[in-house]
Amino acid sequence: MGQIVKHFFTKEQLKFLDALRGYPDFLQQFYLTGGTALSACYLDHRLSEDIDLFSRRQLDEQRLLSIMASVIKKFHASSTHARVQDRITYEISIPHQKPLKIDYVFYDFDQLENPNSINGLQVDSFTDIAVNKLLSISQRCAAKDYVDLYFILKKYTFWDLMHGVEHKFKIELEPLYLSSLLYRITEIDALPIMKKKLSLEQLQEFFKNQAVTLASKFVKE
Repeated sequence: MGQIVKHFFTKEQLKFLDALRGYPDFLQQFYLTGGTALSACYLDHRLSEDIDLFSRRQLDEQRLLSIMASVIKKFHASSTHARVQDRITYEISIPHQKPLKIDYVFYDFDQLENPNSINGLQVDSFTDIAVNKLLSISQRCAAKDYVDLYFILKKYTFWDLMHGVEHKFKIELEPLYLSSLLYRITEIDALPIMKKKLSLEQLQEFFKNQAVTLASKFVKE
């Protein structure tokens, strides 16, 4: 795992990332992760417009704000930002375009694999993003996470991901608990904009079947 097979960023994402490359010592502190990294660098399966930049270093807020002010000027855009604990979120309002959301996050967890490098940008490994996605399912019920997990499971098994969560986060996800999380797919009523063919009915049927399989495994044990 870990080979980058295709790059697909939106025009606004590319412009933003190119602007950050003007600050290499700042940019090297972060790695791109989340849905945009997964789609743009590995799966090319759905549209993802947010940019998640994680760092093992504590965020230098004053420097970050200064650099972002310079970057935003290049967009001729307005912006808002807020800090909540170890996360600084920017929303850049670009004329005639959808807002661009950027999250800078202090994320104090060791990566399972080394990140990949794309033109000076560090990108989280497929394995790490996959393991993070399984944990995300336990924290929120979002269509994008189920869609991502659906395609991730073409390459990894639940058992691979559960082991990864335990190793990376020291959290043990029991099969019966995970089964109940998967069955929440019935609460999803719409998909994100897809690039690969997938219907809501297919997604729901897949995870309902997976939920039954995991629950059965628990009962047998």
